[in-house]
Amino acid sequence: MNKQTLLESIREHHSNLPTRQLEIYIETIANKIAIDTNVVKKTFVYSSVAGQRWYTLSTAGPNYVIKVEKVYFNDVIIPKLIGEPIIDDDEFSTPEDTSDTALTTPVSNVSNKRMWMLNDYMHSDLHTASRMKLGIVEKVTNAVTIDGRTSNYQSCSITGTSNIRMYAIVTPNPFLQGATSGYSSPGYTSLSGPLADIPVQFHDVLLNGSIAMGYKNPKNFNGDMYTFFNSQFLEGIKDIKKFVRTKHSTGFIKPQDF
Repeated sequence: MNKQTLLESIREHHSNLPTRQLEIYIETIANKIAIDTNVVKKTFVYSSVAGQRWYTLSTAGPNYVIKVEKVYFNDVIIPKLIGEPIIDDDEFSTPEDTSDTALTTPVSNVSNKRMWMLNDYMHSDLHTASRMKLGIVEKVTNAVTIDGRTSNYQSCSITGTSNIRMYAIVTPNPFLQGATSGYSSPGYTSLSGPLADIPVQFHDVLLNGSIAMGYKNPKNFNGDMYTFFNSQFLEGIKDIKKFVRTKHSTGFIKPQDF
């Protein structure tokens, strides 16, 4: 179902609502589907820098990272660090500790015991677009000592090109917005935005959820119609969860008595 077909189907119920409003409904429902079912999964690559611990996940574009499932470094999977190092590398801004400096660039080691971690704390400046950060550390005995405390973890010691690959569950892309709207808007006859990220066999779930949202709009409020289409949407969510849960396995073996 492309954007044109989906919008025309929604307009059968909400012909008085503007195109951008309907797009927002579709995007909102697509985000809810992704968060509730983990159906949208993507990979992203980053380049390591010697001495840098934290990597802002800005190259994920408009996708918001819901969960990081695994990380590879130099094509080798690395484990997630349980807990956190007692000494951090001061690479933060907004706020920034101007009287402190980042740790010195560590020397590479032969053990290559690398681990990943996440930092999802927001900037104190609410006007700054905050992003989740991916951390890469290396386990080395007595790596760093500060203020009488010693940590066995140092920051990444290798500079590479696209050598960090992150596998994550994310929210779908939004629709591209151009100078025009309506039937001439970008991607109107293609699988664009969230339609490219939500599997095509579940576009009817997008449709039911978007129609339900339209019936919550004060201009079109209808409690009975909302209840019907929302129930259809929730049934679709169950189908997507089952799809995600079983597409890589054959399910459970149930014992039988003969």
